[in-house]
Amino acid sequence: MTLFDLLFIVSFLGTVIGLLRIGYLFIRRRNTPARTTTLRLACFVATYGVALVVVSLVSPQKIVAMGEPRCFDEWCIDVTAASRQPVIGNIKAKGIFYIVSLRVRSRSRGRRQRETDVYTYLIDSQSRRFEVSPTGQEALQRAGLAGMPPTSFVDPGGAFESRLAFDVPQDATGVGFVKTSHGWFPRLLIIGEPGSFLHSPTIIPLS
Repeated sequence: MTLFDLLFIVSFLGTVIGLLRIGYLFIRRRNTPARTTTLRLACFVATYGVALVVVSLVSPQKIVAMGEPRCFDEWCIDVTAASRQPVIGNIKAKGIFYIVSLRVRSRSRGRRQRETDVYTYLIDSQSRRFEVSPTGQEALQRAGLAGMPPTSFVDPGGAFESRLAFDVPQDATGVGFVKTSHGWFPRLLIIGEPGSFLHSPTIIPLS
């Protein structure tokens, strides 16, 4: 847990407590202290929001080298290889297929675990996003090359391989891999978090 994680937890709990107090004061018809508390809470939330945006805008984008693991608690993922090819089996890409090889591993010593909210995409120098190609991924599976989905269980201290297919336009340059999650809370509101509001995502360059 980082200092910013702790700051978010304290801020969130303080905001909830503040809202409850405001509601209590209004119910008791103590309008003056209720308005004072509302103003103070609004100033705090606004200050936090400004800090969130400023840090996001001034923080440089984090670049992670291929093969360097990114760990979230005891669950880790890294890109081990990436290749480009026009076809997978008999499926032709609209642009070019990027085949990204991943290794998922666990640092846990006690139980199997998995990351159920994994969301991956590619991004290019123009900030265009490219999702996993359904037809390309199906072709990988038919060829027996897909491995296990990134959301699969991994044994304590174990690892597995996974491959994802992305259909990327031929003109795309500076393509990078991004791992994030579908949900926005709380990562969107944590100051300094790569997935926070307006913050550039952490990328692994592929080209």
